[in-house]
Amino acid sequence: MTYTIKKITQCLCLFILLGTANAAWKSDKDKKKSGLTKLDFKANEMLKKGLDYLKNKQEERGVKLIQSVPRMFPKSKIRFNAYIALGKFYKKKRNFDLAIKQFKLIKSEEPLIIAEALYESGICFYNMNDFDKAFMSLRKVTNEYPWTVYANESYYYIGLCHFRLKRWAKSVAALKMVGASVPTSVGKLVLAEAGQRFYVKIYDKDLVVLKQKGGKSQVEITSDKGDKEILNLGNLGQSGEYYIGSLPTVTGLAKPNDGKIQIIGGDTLTVTYIDQNTETGKRNVTIISNVKMVSTAVGGFTDGAYREYTKGVFADSECFVRIKDLDKNTTDKKDTITCKLYTQYVVKKKKDESLDGVDLEEEEDKRQRDLITLTLTETGPQTGIFVGKTKPQIVEKAEDLVQGDATLSAMEGDNVLMEYLDEINITKEPRTIKTEAKVLTGSIKDVKIEHRHVSSLDIKAKKLLIEAQIYLKLGTIFKEVGLNKNAYENAAEGISRAEEVIRLSLKASLDRSTVEKAFSIKWDLLLVQDKLKEAIQVCRTLTQLFPDSSLVDNALLKIGVAKMNSKDKDEIKDAIGIFNSILGLKKSTLKPTASFYIAEVLNKQSMASQKRDLSQAMLAYQKCAETFPDSPYAGKSLEKIANFYISTKDYQRAVNLMERVFEDYEDASFLDKMLWSWAVASYRLKDYQTAKDKLDLLLADYPNSAYSKKALKVRASIIKKLNK
Repeated sequence: MTYTIKKITQCLCLFILLGTANAAWKSDKDKKKSGLTKLDFKANEMLKKGLDYLKNKQEERGVKLIQSVPRMFPKSKIRFNAYIALGKFYKKKRNFDLAIKQFKLIKSEEPLIIAEALYESGICFYNMNDFDKAFMSLRKVTNEYPWTVYANESYYYIGLCHFRLKRWAKSVAALKMVGASVPTSVGKLVLAEAGQRFYVKIYDKDLVVLKQKGGKSQVEITSDKGDKEILNLGNLGQSGEYYIGSLPTVTGLAKPNDGKIQIIGGDTLTVTYIDQNTETGKRNVTIISNVKMVSTAVGGFTDGAYREYTKGVFADSECFVRIKDLDKNTTDKKDTITCKLYTQYVVKKKKDESLDGVDLEEEEDKRQRDLITLTLTETGPQTGIFVGKTKPQIVEKAEDLVQGDATLSAMEGDNVLMEYLDEINITKEPRTIKTEAKVLTGSIKDVKIEHRHVSSLDIKAKKLLIEAQIYLKLGTIFKEVGLNKNAYENAAEGISRAEEVIRLSLKASLDRSTVEKAFSIKWDLLLVQDKLKEAIQVCRTLTQLFPDSSLVDNALLKIGVAKMNSKDKDEIKDAIGIFNSILGLKKSTLKPTASFYIAEVLNKQSMASQKRDLSQAMLAYQKCAETFPDSPYAGKSLEKIANFYISTKDYQRAVNLMERVFEDYEDASFLDKMLWSWAVASYRLKDYQTAKDKLDLLLADYPNSAYSKKALKVRASIIKKLNK
């Protein structure tokens, strides 16, 4: 997360950007203050358990448990965290369509949640090479949530999108804005993470003049312990009103003017800026901001060199603990800290044979066996890194264990845990860090493989689906090379297997995702056989069984596009009905696409007719833009309307509309074409200066555009007219 210190005098703002860790869950008293309910806590526990399953590679169990959070707690705030978690899981698996659908479900009132969902959606679209949609999601973050860390990350991906599209100037402009978005207010207590780079950002309208004269802006940074640094700031962006700079922070005694900020635990930094001329005419006004440096501790079990973290420690051998907490570096000597080490075991429950084969998701009963306090010593003066070691001892029987001594006792199969109280950190609340390792005894008889009980019908269904997918792949390949007979035969084999899975679902309760996948494969196979009507019927059947299925709209869109691209007039007409059926779905994310394609079909039909009456198509484009203003299809629709105005020689309306498009859709893929159209319209209106300006912008921002050569030629003739 990114925090800012903001102090305003007239038109001047001083910002300090600080990197932080995510906030941990607060104490029970603070939870009550936050407005969370008991249901929220229960939902959070379920979500945490699901995330643990994912972390431990039990992905099927984890996904099901997280999916159950919104269903069981439909009014809990935690359901949005569940959507985020599922979306990130699907994104990691590169199943971007499913990930986006999860992010689209978030209707939270929490700005950070909405910003994160939009940002994650933008990354998914980026990875799908759907840059127009990526721009829409990412720009919404930068425009509506500019004070969040997701805005900074969004600028980065906006820059990458432009880079992939070879729009070098736009890419550089976006990347320059990374770090420019900061919170407008962070309250009275401002903290910064020690050991990370310290950023200062200044906003002052007077700096525009400074930029023009080639001058430099600077601030003074001082610490409690005597460090003093002068930080020169560089221009940020094209306006000249923003300047930014940074210095590294390191632990150690103060060394003024060495280009680094030396800090000791608990230090406060003071940033001083001189506003040479305020809006009211005052001269040399001093602006001061104070920031307390804190350290968010990390630690765990390591190897003997205290370098690599490990998840296992050997019994009757030394185990090593390392904690990094710069707050505890308070003297010029080796400081010490303490942590707790304890062993833990799981109480085995007696098996209830009457529940054999039933998975109740019961929690394990974990109990503490032994506990010691371990003292850790700083590795050297001013390092903030503390290490220590102990030797866990294996006992044969629980009776042999001696409580309260300096030896940590364990039995075979136990885990050893380390706990450390991080009193001062970026979250502003004390937090306990905990890490766990397995006690290893040199044998593997305690290692076991656990798996869920799966019925033979589940295995059979999954096997059939794999075979159906293979036939789908073969059928698609044969069709692409023109061997339709082979394609149809392989598709028929795949359909028989998909239908068998559907029949099995009627006899037994198969997993929903398995059934949905069977329907999805079946309609893809029917499309290979060119059986559009049958494929549509499969979609309708799935809609009736699972109205909230995330697969239906994708299938309908695919069928609608196939009909739209057909040469048969009746097929083209049917496409409108299919796209309308997508608009009728309650939770489809493809409604903007369907709305735009309806206009495209009407446009295609009008162009094929003798009258060429484009009015209905233009109304459909306008409806798309007005109904879905936040989609990339809104900009595309307005482009179509602008081109229509130009074709009818209504140049002024075309220019007015293009001004709106450039203001609202600054990253759209068609802007180079629109700049060309704008220049043409301005030329027709005899506004030669505007025409030249638009061509200059086209050549600067889109040097690889197909319109660049035309722009160069027309620009030369426009310059001649301007020089007359």
